[in-house]
Amino acid sequence: MKSNKLTVISTTAMALSLFASLTLVQPASAAVKTSADFTDLTGSNSALKTKIDRMIADGIFEGVSDSTFGISQNMTRAQFAKVATKIYNIPVDLTINVSSFTDVHADDAANGWAIPYIEAAKKAGLIDGVTATTFLPGESVTAAQLDTVLLKGLGKTVSMTNSPWYTDAVKQATALGIHPTSKSGDQAATREDLVLSSYGAQEAFNAQKPPVVTPSNPGNVSVIGDYRLASVIDSGLTSSATGTITKTIAEDPTLSKFAKEIKIKVTSSGGEEVATPGIVQSAIAADSSIAKVGLTSDHRAYVLGNKPGTTDVSLIVQIGNGEAKQLHVTVTVENTSVSVKTLTAGETSITQPMTLGVGDSVYKANFDAYTAMNLKATDNYGNTYENLDIALYNFALGTLFITNDVQGEAGSAVGSVSVDRDGTVHVTGNVTSFELTAVSASGVKVTSYVTLTK
Repeated sequence: MKSNKLTVISTTAMALSLFASLTLVQPASAAVKTSADFTDLTGSNSALKTKIDRMIADGIFEGVSDSTFGISQNMTRAQFAKVATKIYNIPVDLTINVSSFTDVHADDAANGWAIPYIEAAKKAGLIDGVTATTFLPGESVTAAQLDTVLLKGLGKTVSMTNSPWYTDAVKQATALGIHPTSKSGDQAATREDLVLSSYGAQEAFNAQKPPVVTPSNPGNVSVIGDYRLASVIDSGLTSSATGTITKTIAEDPTLSKFAKEIKIKVTSSGGEEVATPGIVQSAIAADSSIAKVGLTSDHRAYVLGNKPGTTDVSLIVQIGNGEAKQLHVTVTVENTSVSVKTLTAGETSITQPMTLGVGDSVYKANFDAYTAMNLKATDNYGNTYENLDIALYNFALGTLFITNDVQGEAGSAVGSVSVDRDGTVHVTGNVTSFELTAVSASGVKVTSYVTLTK
């Protein structure tokens, strides 16, 4: 997503940024202002003033001068950077005074103050430059760009493949009530839009924070595991999904079996591992064209491979009321197809009854091979598929069943055993036992022994 948006923003000269060329830092001893102190808010409605007061008190907004809030002024990229980090609790190192962008300088009276926020937002994967080296901190932000960053901070996946590129961003933001009212995606966003949209986003963000767990001040929080993934989208694999597993499901990090959960390990100050519920507040891929990330309602993050490459995934985690922490994990997407590495059967000895149908003189049995064998497959990227999951993802795994050594009672012709493509086993006539073997496209196999009873 980032690379797509970067292209759009670069070509249209509409980029995103952080929040502050218009802010003034007040001395620590100065009283916190309210909306009543700004002359250009005199005619504003009470609901807007209440939101402004709350965000001023939280240190998110300040005026553009001692008596002016700048409510109708366009919002700059530098201003938006500060707001984004503040509302999503992204850690900011205020000692940073050198920017990674050539056009952001500490001695710039208009935008120099924003360097720590720009760098924090960039590191978190929320906002990038308009080019690899320039940020354009004083440029205006469009409504769609505002939507996109706020949605990413809420852990939403935004598609940019439509025309115009911001169609999905505007749709999602409107549904959440955070899109600037009566504005098209390509219109400039004002500071009033920023107040209303970011206030709504912060409310949504706070509502999805994880519950308090123990310890509230853990000794260490870290990402564990190997995050190598297959290129399942760009390779066209997900386009071959059929049946219950649609292309949409196969490409959703929170639903797809091709995705991996980003595992978080929490230890106490004494070094003991602590069991916790989901604690991830946001997850953002630095380059979503390489990997897609998703956040579930129970605060767990998942990543899915799109195209070959390496990207950083930034996570914001919080345990209880403790300080939010930022974690990073490197995700590598490889141009290697998904294949079964191991195949195991939880049931290697299966007993199935045969019955007579109404008006039928031939004994029959029908059963599902996947569940009867209690089959489990692990692919070459460590993802597991159990029972019917294997059938649902067979467009990638290529599992089939074969039968051998079919036995029947002596004195009569041996009956028949067949297996449908969906794994349904049909047994007809004089059959007392047979071998049922599951074979993957990679050649891995496992066998169970089936006994028929009457």
